[in-house]
Amino acid sequence: MKIQILNKTDTEIQFLLEDSNPQFANALRRIMISEVPVLAIDTVDFSINDSILYNEIIAHRIGLIPLVFDPKKFHFKEEHEDGKTCSLCEVVFAINKKGPGMVYSKDMKSSNPDVKPLYDDIPIVELFNDQKLKLEASAYLGFGKNHAKYQAANAFYRYLATAKLIGKINSQDILKACPKHALKLEGDKISVSLECDLCKECIKTLGKDVLEIGEDSTKFIFNVESVSGLKAEDIVLQAVDVLKNKMKDFEKEVRKLK
Repeated sequence: MKIQILNKTDTEIQFLLEDSNPQFANALRRIMISEVPVLAIDTVDFSINDSILYNEIIAHRIGLIPLVFDPKKFHFKEEHEDGKTCSLCEVVFAINKKGPGMVYSKDMKSSNPDVKPLYDDIPIVELFNDQKLKLEASAYLGFGKNHAKYQAANAFYRYLATAKLIGKINSQDILKACPKHALKLEGDKISVSLECDLCKECIKTLGKDVLEIGEDSTKFIFNVESVSGLKAEDIVLQAVDVLKNKMKDFEKEVRKLK
């Protein structure tokens, strides 16, 4: 199995996975979306809410605000057998603001200086004259499979395209046939670049008797976009660790059958 990084930023990563199969690729995709732990606000305690929005709507908005955090410094609150919480499993945010003006994510004061909203300018609610908003919100670790606010990333993949020349054609017709210019003709051989998304417009233009476009079921182009406070690269690495642990647990269960 090989991995080649194609593009990478803090929020997005694209890589080529080779010598694999659809089962592994889909398992990795599902884990990145739903089983990478993410810190998000789960409970909100309102003291004052004079705004035009109900408590439930404001709580929902706050819960969906992505938070920057270090996953190595937190654990699940369920690990406490006594039901209590600590600074390693809970972060408390406070909002205390009087109108007029918009309440933004930057107005959320954190009990942990290393944990904060990913963006400062996310609007929560607008306060008019003499209106107040005062609340405390608690954030915990959770999984995307339980609630969308814990979703780490949007992830999808596609097969790497393959091309086979059946009839004869010149290079100019090849360039005109593909809207993304993903096809290249060298002598009697044709190649396809990573930009090909299998739209098959070239087949419509050139015909099935000239060109054949297929898929390599052992090679996958992954696109991962973080929708949380985690970096895209970290999400991929954590997903790999989760998958490893799942396989270890599966092996243990299988050994019990002997």
